Amino acid sequence: MKKLNTTLIAALAMLLPAAAMAKDLKTEITVDRTIAPVEREAVRLSALNPQLMQSQVKFRKLTLADYTKPAVLTRSLTTLDPAAYADTFALSPYKGYAAIGYFPAFNLGASAGYRFIDKSRTRLGAWFQYDGYSYKESGDDASKGTFSNNTVALGARFDQRVGDASTFSAAMAYSFAGLGMPDDFVNTKQNANMFDLDLGWRSRTGLIGYHAKALFSHFSFGKNVILSEVDDIPVSVKAAGENRFRFSGGIGYFGSSVAPRGGVEISADFINRSNGYEQIEFQTAAKDFEPRFAPISAKTLGVISLTPYYAVNSGTVHGRIGAKIELSSGGEGKKFHIAPAVMLDWNAASQFALYTRIEGGEHLNSLRSLFEYCHWANAAWQYQRSHLPVIADFGMNIGPFRGFSIRIFGGYAVANDWLMPQLSTLPSNDGVLQTSVSNFGTYDLKGWHAGAAMAYDWRSIVKAELSFETAPQKPDRGYFMWRDRAKYVLKASVDARPVDRLNVGVGYELRTKRCNYAFDGHEYTPIDLGQISDLRLSAAYNISDALTAFVRVENLLNKHSMIMTDIEAQGIKGLLGVSYKF
Repeated sequence: MKKLNTTLIAALAMLLPAAAMAKDLKTEITVDRTIAPVEREAVRLSALNPQLMQSQVKFRKLTLADYTKPAVLTRSLTTLDPAAYADTFALSPYKGYAAIGYFPAFNLGASAGYRFIDKSRTRLGAWFQYDGYSYKESGDDASKGTFSNNTVALGARFDQRVGDASTFSAAMAYSFAGLGMPDDFVNTKQNANMFDLDLGWRSRTGLIGYHAKALFSHFSFGKNVILSEVDDIPVSVKAAGENRFRFSGGIGYFGSSVAPRGGVEISADFINRSNGYEQIEFQTAAKDFEPRFAPISAKTLGVISLTPYYAVNSGTVHGRIGAKIELSSGGEGKKFHIAPAVMLDWNAASQFALYTRIEGGEHLNSLRSLFEYCHWANAAWQYQRSHLPVIADFGMNIGPFRGFSIRIFGGYAVANDWLMPQLSTLPSNDGVLQTSVSNFGTYDLKGWHAGAAMAYDWRSIVKAELSFETAPQKPDRGYFMWRDRAKYVLKASVDARPVDRLNVGVGYELRTKRCNYAFDGHEYTPIDLGQISDLRLSAAYNISDALTAFVRVENLLNKHSMIMTDIEAQGIKGLLGVSYKF
């Protein structure tokens, strides 16, 4: 212990002089620091949490509708936008609308409508429409005549939602058309009366959905028709008319899907015909028949159909597979038929799809549908049923790729006793009278059609489409949907919105090799209808949300063609006007 103390004392004695010297020590240090900034390349932090995750978007084409029916080509001008149809209960800030347009020579269109009740569960509205036009035949003949049409229509519609899943609807409309024809026609004046009543019910209970619809329609020409002359004395007959009764309904099983997985559709369609004449096969000798015209034989024609189906929905494949079972009454031809009812589409990839539609069945030829095709066909003629053994359509959709898409399509169809426009020169069943009229004749047609289309969309500013389609045409060959028997059809259109409130569109349609046939009871002679070369222009400017100014002009090249033999279509036509919502 004594030794340790001695050591500590000695160490402290050595440190005391050093501490005294440190009091006088001074040191100055100067530091120079240069910083050179260096820009580093930005690198995304992979470990940043949370990250913005973008969901993968799968492009998909719209699937086929549950029901489709082919639309017969009409050459009439749609003068104004159709009245709003209450298919949904979406509320609008406007209850009424009015529009009027005029274009020389005489083209005038006017429409108006108002919804008196516009609630989330109840709707009641009425509408009015007027369409009128008048045009002269082409050519240098000073005595060329005039075609004219003045049609007035009134209608009302009521919709009521019942409970959470049911809807009742009712609609009623009346139309009157006054027609004028050139003086070289035997009948220069005619009119038509049209009335429609439509009742519908749609509902769903649990996994089962059902619907029913009943329709009544009346159509009749108003003035007697001169058929022929005997000893220079005109022989007139009462004009043709019809009452049509239709009922359709169905029940489907939905399960957990938004579309039915299976079900059955049923329909009954009857036409009661009054007055008028029809073409018959009159026996002149043993096993020898000649076409003649005679008063209608069966006054009532009908078709009852039952269509069971199974729905396919496996992700990439959608459609319906079924069969249409039909019973017919009245008239000529077989009374029992079975036709396919198949619709399928296969979305093989996000930008590639295939589709097909195969169907058929009996078809009632109403006077109303033929009047829509041509107002001036002979008003004394009546027609029986047509039969469509098969209608097969196929197609392929490719795209869109950077706004471009392509569609390739075609099909084959067989149509028996199908109505096509013709010029008929026929004797009566007793051989006393003979008449020559522009009417519709029955043809057994079979043939294919094929085409391709390309479209381009750039944002919501420009949309362009181009298509070409062809179908061979002979008296017993051709595409039954083209009643003008066109062989080549070219269509092109461009719609643009250069500024927010302005929409403009340009369209062109070319239909070539068009013809009807003249039939004298023994031979068919083709009659050229002239090609359609229709250049169209439309524009609409929204002055405000409620007020819009528009212009629509068709057949800017003023090309003249025939709707059917001896019945000329209008040259340049259109409307300039305004529409207002209130």
